[in-house]
Amino acid sequence: MIAFKTRRALDWFLAPSSRTASPRKRALIVLGLIVVVFAGLIGRLYSLQVMHHDHYLAVRDRNSTRTLALPGERGAILTSDGIALARTTFSGASLIVNPRAVPADQRTVVAGRLAALLGRDHDYAVKLELELIKRQDKYFYSIMRETPEASAGPLREAIKRGELPGVEIRAIETRDYPLGNFASHIVGFAGRDGVGQEGVERALDKWLRATPGKRIVAVDALARPLQGVGDDVTDPVAGATVELTINAAIQAIVEEELAECVKTWDPVSVSVVVLETHTGAVLGLSNYPNYDPNEPGLDASCRRNMAITDAFEPGSMFKPLIVCGAYQMGLLTPDSVIEYTPTLSVPGRKKQVSDGTHPIPRDCLELMDNGRWGARVDVALVKSSNTAMCRIGLLLGCERLQPFLQSVCFGQHTGFDLGGSAFGESRGYLRPLKQWTTGSSIPSVTMGYEVQVTPLQMANCFNAIATGGTVYRPYVIKKVTASDGTVLLDRAPEVLKATGLSAKVTREQMNETLKRVVSAEGTARGAKLEEYVIAGKTGTANKVKNGQYSDDKICSFVGYAPADNPQITVIVTVNEARAKVLNRYGWPIQHFGGTVAAPTMSQITLRTLKHLGVAESAPVVVKKD
Repeated sequence: MIAFKTRRALDWFLAPSSRTASPRKRALIVLGLIVVVFAGLIGRLYSLQVMHHDHYLAVRDRNSTRTLALPGERGAILTSDGIALARTTFSGASLIVNPRAVPADQRTVVAGRLAALLGRDHDYAVKLELELIKRQDKYFYSIMRETPEASAGPLREAIKRGELPGVEIRAIETRDYPLGNFASHIVGFAGRDGVGQEGVERALDKWLRATPGKRIVAVDALARPLQGVGDDVTDPVAGATVELTINAAIQAIVEEELAECVKTWDPVSVSVVVLETHTGAVLGLSNYPNYDPNEPGLDASCRRNMAITDAFEPGSMFKPLIVCGAYQMGLLTPDSVIEYTPTLSVPGRKKQVSDGTHPIPRDCLELMDNGRWGARVDVALVKSSNTAMCRIGLLLGCERLQPFLQSVCFGQHTGFDLGGSAFGESRGYLRPLKQWTTGSSIPSVTMGYEVQVTPLQMANCFNAIATGGTVYRPYVIKKVTASDGTVLLDRAPEVLKATGLSAKVTREQMNETLKRVVSAEGTARGAKLEEYVIAGKTGTANKVKNGQYSDDKICSFVGYAPADNPQITVIVTVNEARAKVLNRYGWPIQHFGGTVAAPTMSQITLRTLKHLGVAESAPVVVKKD
């Protein structure tokens, strides 16, 4: 019937008529219409197959395939002796569901079954069913990130039997710190999103982070995988492995001795740094308080690497470098005699400089030609005399002392690879020369005040005496290796600055004096070892509270050993010891660098040198007359 009507219409259209066009003209019109229609179809096909090919291919893929991310393994962080401090594990059980794959008539059953296997009540099942209905057009819904093992087993069995359509259990990617608090301020931690937040985890995040892979799975209309259809898999690429300079055994020594110090003195905080003397490599670093990277918590103060962030006035630890400056400028030698008085008035300063209750004993002084008493420079340093150091500072003057302290790297970043402004590292504080005054700055700076340092900065600058005048750039990241074996970074020791101090000044003149500090005549007699000779200097500085100096102190000791062939440089800084400790006679031990910090430093030094296999120092033979 339709064909008949179509034919009649064509006959009418093509029939000759005086009022219409000729049959030839009509045929041309029909042909033109056909050409237009076909041109439109061809244009549409070109648009679909060529111009928008990728778009419609993606639409097809979205409807017929599912892309599953394949997480890669974040790179491990290892000590120099191969102990894992951070690693990625794939464990646990994340319970998820594809709501589209749950048949509408089975939602109640699936929700109830899940609630029962998870040990939850009817209300939980109702809420879960409502979620399945609400998300019925979605492909993913996380029910529980970490499923208890008691429930995970039965759930897997139920899934295997087909009782829970659309439900899966997937392994969880976890960043694990197997040693907990161990070296936590160096290692740092990564957040749940896998991004590094502190320490090495943050500094090398781009190298540690894995490149995810993907798996493209063919699915049906309900997003269920099709059996017998091959998957397209792109394997993930694991992150790089990082090797630190930290030695696990030395780090353990540091943390054990730090814990003993905390137990004995109940301080507010403690920082310990162990450097390899002639490279600047960090062998051990620890702070108290610290934290567990597995549970970093909300208290950011515990995560602060105080060895680089907390600047303090160093006290007498500063004195050896000031004396080195006087030696290097040819103004003094160790046996030079300078006038000595237990107190000293400096023009422009209201308060006298004083040696307090520890003046240099009379039997250590010499009578000068002018009839006044004087002290040798080396003796004044061994006894840590404030007045003698002030006289040396006055001899140097502001114009020479301030630039010299800059030349040995005070008041600037250490160059530490986990330092700088990005990690909150303090530059310390050294006033510009234009702000110095003779009456205020010289007495204060020569006693280790009006200047601030961080523990790492102080150890690194003091290390110039052990190295013969060179300040190295401290570093803790030794090597970075990609998963394919490509070495991305292989760090070598780097000189931060040549201070201009000569080997004669540092290794001969000052070294001999610093050995005497750690002896019966010095302020660090508590650090003396029978096995090794330590060269070092104590520091005790009162803290500023409420705008003025209080009785609370920072007690420190910095040194290197063995003194004549230095292998390690160690600093221990104890902030505000609060415990009352009695000596063997029942008297309270005063809180000084030599009593609080020096014993901890000496034990770390002894155990570390033993671990490194360093030969013991030859015993000192005392010749009898």
